[in-house]
Amino acid sequence: MKIKDYFTPKSAVYSGKHQNKETVVRHFLYNDESVIETDNFEQKQGYKSYIQVIGLTNIERIEELKNTFEINSLIFEDIFNVNQREKIDIKDNYLFCVIHGLFLEENGYRNEYMSMICTDNIVISFHEEDPFFLDTTIKALETYEDLREKTSDFLFYHILDLITDNHIDVFDKQNENIIRLEEGILNEEALPQEEFYLVRKSFNKLKNNVYYLLEHLEKLMVRQHGFVKKDNYEYFYDLIDHLKRLDSQINTGRENLKYLVDVNINNQSNKMNKIMTTLTLFSAIFIPLSFFTGFFGMNFVNFGILSYENAVWFFVAFCLLVIGFMVWFFKRKKWL
Repeated sequence: MKIKDYFTPKSAVYSGKHQNKETVVRHFLYNDESVIETDNFEQKQGYKSYIQVIGLTNIERIEELKNTFEINSLIFEDIFNVNQREKIDIKDNYLFCVIHGLFLEENGYRNEYMSMICTDNIVISFHEEDPFFLDTTIKALETYEDLREKTSDFLFYHILDLITDNHIDVFDKQNENIIRLEEGILNEEALPQEEFYLVRKSFNKLKNNVYYLLEHLEKLMVRQHGFVKKDNYEYFYDLIDHLKRLDSQINTGRENLKYLVDVNINNQSNKMNKIMTTLTLFSAIFIPLSFFTGFFGMNFVNFGILSYENAVWFFVAFCLLVIGFMVWFFKRKKWL
């Protein structure tokens, strides 16, 4: 990399793959009575705000937020770094949260990055693509009166709870796949490697998403940051309980995956042992036959038995008798 390719500290550089996605702003102003949608960052007296910034390519447009809401330059830089893990940075007058959500699709799951800035009356979420999973949140703002009446920390909880519910759906689906793989292995079927590693990969992602979010939420509740109001403590503790249970189930699922690998290796070893046993028994049967063939095939001058008229049939019958005896012996020893 050349020197000119490096960027200076505290500079915003989008690190994702959606470089051609146009930046769109959806600003929902809401109060107890109504919801108003605009496409700018302007606030309105008597209204709380939920702002969605979709597409992180137009940095100059998004920088208006930095100046309007006095966002720390390091936090602003982190918004565009979509490769970092889950975290909640606790500042004096706002929270910064990074989340990676997993959502079910027809052929697997979809990974979505989202970061949020939360203050007393404002929640701002940043997305690489259209946040389809938050459509229910927008509908809830219009129909769920409690969501409009409560403080912004309840909206923050609502979004985290929605993502956690989707994580539970992903876990349930992948757990079904584990049960199906387990049934196949117990029937001594070969473990489908590609499908197994996709399931394992999804569990690792779920573990990272759930564990770090749980860890930071617990720290947030211990700190008792002013953003989370006491009236909403019960909701956050309920969310923490769901995350703990899901984290425990994920750990169990990962242990089951290790168990499947062990059972699969044992199955393959047993199959190989059976093959080697069969080959060894056949070799053992033909060892005495090879000896007799070599013995009677020697070119002695005087070998009277070879001059008998039916000597060859006696030899064949003797070999069959030896084979029958050895098969009987192996079965009696349960080697065959």
